Amino acid sequence: MKRIIALLIVGILILSLAACGATQNEATADSKAKTGDTIKIGYVNPTTGALAGNGEGCEWVVKQLTDYVKEHPITVDGKEKEIEVIVYDSESDQNKCSEMAQKLCEEDEIDLMIAIQTPNTVIPVAQVAERYGVPCIATQAPVDPVAHSLDEFNWTYDFFYALDEVYESQRALWTVAGYAPGSGAKVGLLFANDSDGTAWHDLFTRRLAEDGYTVVDPGQYPSGTTDFTNVAETFKNEEIDVIAGTNIPPDFKNSYSAVIAAGVEVGAVTMGKCALLQSDVNALGDLADGLMTQVWWAPTNPYVSDLTGISCSEINEKYKEDNGTIMPQPAAFAYAGLELAIQTFKAAGTTDKQKVYDAIGGLKCQTIVGPVDYSKKMEGLPYSSSVLTGGQWQRDENGELQLIIIDNSLYPDIPLTGEYKEGNATNNK
Repeated sequence: MKRIIALLIVGILILSLAACGATQNEATADSKAKTGDTIKIGYVNPTTGALAGNGEGCEWVVKQLTDYVKEHPITVDGKEKEIEVIVYDSESDQNKCSEMAQKLCEEDEIDLMIAIQTPNTVIPVAQVAERYGVPCIATQAPVDPVAHSLDEFNWTYDFFYALDEVYESQRALWTVAGYAPGSGAKVGLLFANDSDGTAWHDLFTRRLAEDGYTVVDPGQYPSGTTDFTNVAETFKNEEIDVIAGTNIPPDFKNSYSAVIAAGVEVGAVTMGKCALLQSDVNALGDLADGLMTQVWWAPTNPYVSDLTGISCSEINEKYKEDNGTIMPQPAAFAYAGLELAIQTFKAAGTTDKQKVYDAIGGLKCQTIVGPVDYSKKMEGLPYSSSVLTGGQWQRDENGELQLIIIDNSLYPDIPLTGEYKEGNATNNK
């Protein structure tokens, strides 16, 4: 009996020591973060909801770059430090974006914010960063809507294209489809009345008229609309040739289905947002065959990361090996955003927020999505242009939809991967 009691006591002591050790390890990790031994980066991601396709690959990207810094610590404030990327799901909701960004600033006390994945996320997150005086790297949101969202910017830099560039890219796509400037083509506009849609709408309306196109504008619609009867009737009555817009996948599917059901015949369709990702176009089915869009990044692009030394083709192969699919374009920008964050702290050598902000502006480096140089400004927002080509979704010999680069007029150093072909979305006229 004494031996049993003794064994029980020993067992209890072992369990107590183990629990104490675990608690001590957790306390050490927590203490490490609180004492500033870890650089904290905030990241609001549309992991779920209508924009979830844009948030795909976030967890994988975060692991790649946190693991990289573990092997290559950053010397900041006289210490070798790792990074902690705190990711919250926005649920594709702008109010949630603001709420999560505020939590990152107030409760998590982050050193830098990443604002990423369409203006729906970038604008509210950047606005919170500005309010709290937190350095912010914005990316994967056109410069125009971000620049027009605040009167001044003191903490944010954007890295993406301006809408003049995307207009020129889409104009090149209309040209290869037979609707060049001066052709007399009628272009039907399809834009939501959110900040992104309004910025595109206003610029496209002006540029189309300057290039001699006839603008057919049924008016902007509230995102989430399911009844597009008015749009379809307007397009049919005006006998449009081209549809241009940028829409979340549900909006495009509903609107274009209504257009087809009304018997509208078009020769070209160019779309942002809904036509960027493999998962989104697969869900569109035959509506996506022949659909044209801008291409921000491709595995065939000739860029190598200055930070990690990985090339576009190499990172794509690594992503495919781990996830079974090609690397989505937004995931490449997520990687680039964290590259820039790491490069910033390396350059700043401190977590002092003003010096970190200044270091972002001084970056001149190449990321996995191309070179960065924040020497441009729009409405007070400093930014660096990202590369842009024109693509078309085409079915391969196995019937699978693939995004083919068919125009590189803006950036000739990016190789073409195919030629324009008629498809279900573009062969009706």
